[in-house]
Amino acid sequence: MTPFFRRIRQKLANENQFLKYSRYAIGEIALVVIGILIALQINTWNEGRKVKKIEQQFLKSIKTAIDLSQKEFKRVIDDSIEISASADTLFMLLAYNEFDLLEGRLLDSLLLNSVDYSIISLNDASIQEIYNTGSLDIFQDERIRKILSSWTERIHQIRKFEGESEYLSRRYNEYLINYIDISRFELRLNAVIPEKKQELLKDPLLRNHLDRIYRTHRHMNQIYTVEKSILDSLSILIDQNLSK
Repeated sequence: MTPFFRRIRQKLANENQFLKYSRYAIGEIALVVIGILIALQINTWNEGRKVKKIEQQFLKSIKTAIDLSQKEFKRVIDDSIEISASADTLFMLLAYNEFDLLEGRLLDSLLLNSVDYSIISLNDASIQEIYNTGSLDIFQDERIRKILSSWTERIHQIRKFEGESEYLSRRYNEYLINYIDISRFELRLNAVIPEKKQELLKDPLLRNHLDRIYRTHRHMNQIYTVEKSILDSLSILIDQNLSK
């Protein structure tokens, strides 16, 4: 019977060793899994920091672009007001036959101011870079993404009306050449050729030019003003995100 009991004890001892080894192995596996999870968490955290840093750099770059562009928007808004006001004033004086008021330098001033046009010079290289690299998703603030996502469409609309204003200015200038002598203006004389003045003032084509110029620049003023307001809002949002 002794060998039999010896075999039983040996078997139990082996089974106990296996149990201990199994517990050890499970513990080792658990430690490895925990280590992997910690490493993944650290890697995610580091990636998040990198993304946040890139986002902050983009926000600062856009903020600088906005500050520079806002000065331009103020300029073209002022220009569009002056051009539309000159065209409208001259149109109304002509429409009501107030020719006597168009003496001296007033007529020259209204004619030459209304022949001008405005084109904004935007500092949007940083915004274009975001579009070119497909980096819009990097911004956490949905409001910022929304404003930037429609940037191209809004600027296209502005360029469309600027092209229209340039075309009208060129046509109007070609028309005025028949009635104005710039050399007289430089000599501090009335630029309008005296013997052609009455013909110019009574010509309905002049009023047609002025009406189109007034309407176009009035609408451009509205577009410029709205865009400036949008950029003001974007600037505030960027400041809020940079301060977090």
